Amino acid sequence: MSIRSSLASLSLSRCTLCSTRFVPPTPTRSFSLFSSSRPSSRPPLQLQQQQQQARRTILLQAQPPENPSEDFEPVDEGEDTIDLTDSAIKQIARAQAAAKDPSLALRVSVESGGCHGYQYKMEVTNHREEDDYLFLPPSSPSRLLIDSSSLPLISGSTIDYATELIGSSFRVQGNPHASDKGGCGCGVSWELKEE
Repeated sequence: MSIRSSLASLSLSRCTLCSTRFVPPTPTRSFSLFSSSRPSSRPPLQLQQQQQQARRTILLQAQPPENPSEDFEPVDEGEDTIDLTDSAIKQIARAQAAAKDPSLALRVSVESGGCHGYQYKMEVTNHREEDDYLFLPPSSPSRLLIDSSSLPLISGSTIDYATELIGSSFRVQGNPHASDKGGCGCGVSWELKEE
């Protein structure tokens, strides 16, 4: 069977949000020119480097909105938290330094849409909306804004800044409110867990 016919027999699906094609993973083997023909038990070099770069996360507490709307329901202190990795903190600080604006913040929100029902929207802004919670990591100028309707949908998540060959981006990971069925491979669209 040729490679072309093998690929044709795979069922490919496409994300409607980012047009990413998904192909089921195939098992891989590592070989070395200077050893036996047995596969290596060590992970690839790139994975080894990622494992060595331990990322400390900082648990953040929310400051309530400055001018809440009438239907605003405050969260209990310590109830809604977000983890922010060092790489995300550093990237927000870089954006603040590049713009020479210490009020710049990463705004994360949840919108309906995408191929799984919900999608994350992220932007860098210096404007705090009336219903935004402000998250401030200790000993860092980085700022994170999450609106009051999105916070219950992403509390307990980790926000990371990842750099890959195809680009760099902020990502929401480990969302306890997302379905175990998984979301889109692009990491933006996800499905709410049934209660």
